[in-house]
Amino acid sequence: MNSNPTNVKLAAEGGTLAIEWDDGHRSAFPYAYLRDRCPCATCTDRPAAGEGLAAVGSGPPLPSSLPILGPGGPLKPQRAELVGHYALQIFWSDGHSTGIYTFDYLRENCPCPECNGSS
Repeated sequence: MNSNPTNVKLAAEGGTLAIEWDDGHRSAFPYAYLRDRCPCATCTDRPAAGEGLAAVGSGPPLPSSLPILGPGGPLKPQRAELVGHYALQIFWSDGHSTGIYTFDYLRENCPCPECNGSS
């Protein structure tokens, strides 16, 4: 899939990242939805609940899902930056910033009823 945004709005109403795509589709990603689906290696290699970190290394166990509240209140992006012409890097209020959200990844994970088959 070759998805290109025509407009990206980080501080959209209702705590969402809003994207308008070149084919006319509009996506609204709730912040918690995006943070829970961070594509970085640390987040995608999280062990399943109950496995602990034996499967991926040492240290304290990672949560099976990320908290909605961060150290400074509700979890939200502090800023986002373009990565080339193909992705966004989101800097989260919990200090996490290693996830690179490609536009193809975002379009494939659009939570709208039309895209997720629940329309």
